Amino acid sequence: MGQKPGDETALMARLIEAARAQDETALTLLKDQSTLDPDRVHDLRVTVKRLRALWRLMATQGHRKTADKRDKALRDAARQLSVARDRQVMGETLDALRAGTRRDYEQEAVDAVRRLALPEDETAVAPAPPDGLETVFTDDRAAWDALTADQGREESTDLLRKGFGRLYADARQRGFEAIAENRATVWHDFRKSAKTQLYLLDPIADRLDGSDVAIKDLKKLGRRLGELHDLQVLDEFLRQARKEADDKEPFAHVRQMIGRREAAVVEDCEKRTRRFFGPKPKAYRQALRQALKEKKSG
Repeated sequence: MGQKPGDETALMARLIEAARAQDETALTLLKDQSTLDPDRVHDLRVTVKRLRALWRLMATQGHRKTADKRDKALRDAARQLSVARDRQVMGETLDALRAGTRRDYEQEAVDAVRRLALPEDETAVAPAPPDGLETVFTDDRAAWDALTADQGREESTDLLRKGFGRLYADARQRGFEAIAENRATVWHDFRKSAKTQLYLLDPIADRLDGSDVAIKDLKKLGRRLGELHDLQVLDEFLRQARKEADDKEPFAHVRQMIGRREAAVVEDCEKRTRRFFGPKPKAYRQALRQALKEKKSG
């Protein structure tokens, strides 16, 4: 017997409450802040991504107009924080590359690139809160409140099939396209879809322990895809910065280091993609439905 509509209504309520909690987290992070330190910038961007993932799910459940509006507002909010976050991540990626080599000339190249392309600039990594950012999250919370009020009056749709299942199928297709094409833009698209899957499963992670839905594998894949993206962003940044530099040799050495690391990370991403996204969408939906059913009856 499949999951009853009432069960899916309860699942929907849990997801909506998780979204409201994300908005509350964002508002707490912004409260009384004149500048946003790197950790706050990171946490705010992750909060935005979690909310956008949940709105993508709502779009499959008859709320597309509201979901599209909220997604645009959240996307624009994240863009206002992207420069600060990208600069911090590039610095951290350079640190990791330096720590991963024992070759003196490569360590010296990393140090030179940092001086030339990423000079210290406190305001760049700790900006003032963008105007209107708090309003974005206040409005978003109100939208989830309205969805909560509507939930009891609307007929429940198939949340697992039309929602989780369709988004899984989309991510799975993008994953195997990334493996086949191995291009930065395709890996980037897949990373966003895979992260959406993770953010949708996080609110119900406690109900997936011991199930065939290996959320731990997805988290590991997400970290690897994030590392790959950071390497590719840094490589493109250095490719452009090299054009303006008088001394181009350090840039060549660091980009070679990036290439070696990227090859290893791509290999691991391919393995983990096949592991988590190996099941076809129907099998994934069945595993998810069974896990939720067992936890409810257990």
